[in-house]
Amino acid sequence: MVPSTRRALLHSACGLATMLAGCSGMFEGSDESTRTASENDVPAGPEAGTVSDPEAVVSRVDTDRRPVWLADSDGRPTESRHSRRLMSEVIDTASKADQIALTEDVDRSTIDSFLGETDFETESVYLQSAIVEECFRLTLCQISWATDTISTDYGRVSRPYDEPCTAGNEVYSVWFIRIPDTLNADDVSSYSSSIGGSGCDGQRASAEGEGGGGLAPDSDRRTLTGGEQA
Repeated sequence: MVPSTRRALLHSACGLATMLAGCSGMFEGSDESTRTASENDVPAGPEAGTVSDPEAVVSRVDTDRRPVWLADSDGRPTESRHSRRLMSEVIDTASKADQIALTEDVDRSTIDSFLGETDFETESVYLQSAIVEECFRLTLCQISWATDTISTDYGRVSRPYDEPCTAGNEVYSVWFIRIPDTLNADDVSSYSSSIGGSGCDGQRASAEGEGGGGLAPDSDRRTLTGGEQA
């Protein structure tokens, strides 16, 4: 099946409101976002900032290769999903958002609604595709950015016992994260992501108790970069 572009399916039946009520059951994060900006998240153009629990939608997809790509590229990537742990892309214009192509496993309408509500005059969207073991899920703790770099921090928690999974199997976790700043995709040259062995709340509580501005140290936290090999 040839994937549809965003514009063609913008008015699909399952919209954002339905998603928040549990449409398709594919979301890994919390249903609602409670954004808290750090002190350095000051509107001053594309400079630098950090947001905890940013506005985002996420799809969990069990497929043999990346489920999201840009339609004006060479098509869906053919490499094995084990060849790279992380894929990142900055969506800085509405026209670029129209180029996003997804497999039919992904709820297209949810993502279209999220992108359609983004004001690209004042905001950007960070697309990140990561790989997670099937018996776990990721929670997005925070995103930080500067003119040329973006960093994300995730927590990894076990899925509910009544959700079947296969140990050792891996799935894609595809995130669309809204950044309250106008980044230029051509200027961003560095991407990184850290994944801790616990949820976000405990990490934030420890960090605040220590007077720090970032996530607390985590002995099980590992850092990925945009080109890391598995």
